[in-house]
Amino acid sequence: MSTNCTVVRLRLPGVDSVDDLGERLAGHVETCLTCQAEAARYRTLRHRLGGLSKVTLRAPSTLVPSLVFRIEHSDEEAASDRGVVIRRAAIAASAAAGAAVAATAGTIIVIGLRRAHHAA
Repeated sequence: MSTNCTVVRLRLPGVDSVDDLGERLAGHVETCLTCQAEAARYRTLRHRLGGLSKVTLRAPSTLVPSLVFRIEHSDEEAASDRGVVIRRAAIAASAAAGAAVAATAGTIIVIGLRRAHHAA
């Protein structure tokens, strides 16, 4: 991949068309199949995203009551979440301690094997 290809890849997301890359990079895209494919992907993406403006989405009727309920009960959830975080931290600390013990035991075994090998 050439330097021009790298620059094209970095700049393509921020332009509306290859012509907006400037004369030198637009000329490169004309001759580089990799950059042409990349430009085609961005054209397709822009076309599909442009079509989304015609789509009308309706929120479900339960959305507002659900949000109000969550806001009103957020303190209870936060307290519950803290308990989960504490349990996860305890599990992580236990796992780290176990790993440290295993590493220490492994080191002791390796040192013992080396000493036995050198003594023989």
